[in-house]
Amino acid sequence: MKTLFSLMAFLSMSASFAAAANPFGVFDFDLRGKTPAEQIHSIDGIGFDGITMWINNAADLAKLEAYQKAKPDLKLIAALVGPTVGKPESFDRAHMRQLARKVASMQGKIWLIVQGPKDQPEKTLTLITEVAQIAAAEKCGVSLYPHDHTAVETAEEMLVYLKKAKQPNLSISLHQCHELRAGNQARLDEVMAAVGPHVDIVTLCGSHTKLNDNSEDWSDAIKPLGEGDYDPKEFLRVLKKHKFSGTIVLHTFGLAKKPASHYQKSFDLYQKMRAEVAAEPE
Repeated sequence: MKTLFSLMAFLSMSASFAAAANPFGVFDFDLRGKTPAEQIHSIDGIGFDGITMWINNAADLAKLEAYQKAKPDLKLIAALVGPTVGKPESFDRAHMRQLARKVASMQGKIWLIVQGPKDQPEKTLTLITEVAQIAAAEKCGVSLYPHDHTAVETAEEMLVYLKKAKQPNLSISLHQCHELRAGNQARLDEVMAAVGPHVDIVTLCGSHTKLNDNSEDWSDAIKPLGEGDYDPKEFLRVLKKHKFSGTIVLHTFGLAKKPASHYQKSFDLYQKMRAEVAAEPE
């Protein structure tokens, strides 16, 4: 009887973990294969709940269509776009409208990185507001993506723009690698306390605790899970404390030289870390 109760308790706990699990996605930066079909099928069977990808132009949009043709049930979490402040030619409004329509049809979001200098806040706000309005017309959400060495580098900086823009379809994403690059390793709880109500997407990865200030080389800040001396469970504990229920995405930028098996290993390690953090007392 005692064994039966123990088994029932274990199953109950396992079910609660599953119910509480955030959707877990992955970037398509590093998918292996010669064709989009081979690339999207390269992660079959691992268990990711969806992908994110750059869709800055018609060729990128065609790649998404090819992904969908090969995998009709594909879930697109978000589509990255990166117009540059002060460079009007980088903002293709027709493409943005088409993208918003497509992304909305897949229940995804536009993921907006505002590239360019930090010293043009009015232009940055105008760009964010216009993207939000274009997306809103297509019933599409926009998650604002703070990124190291861009016009808006951290989630707290992005919160200022979100509040000023006053567009109801705006949210913010939070990125372990960019917050660590910004020196916020010891402040993640404080950061989440400030931006948490607006956060819908989070990214995590392996990383070192001591990072270089190099916008071109991300090998210290973005690694497969299990590599680097930073413990991502610290980040997961913050997300748990603030009851984050949105999507978590495995960051894979710059990992092309790693064996493709890093996808499965990172997925398995994430599940293990998540379960361990979930089981910790409040």
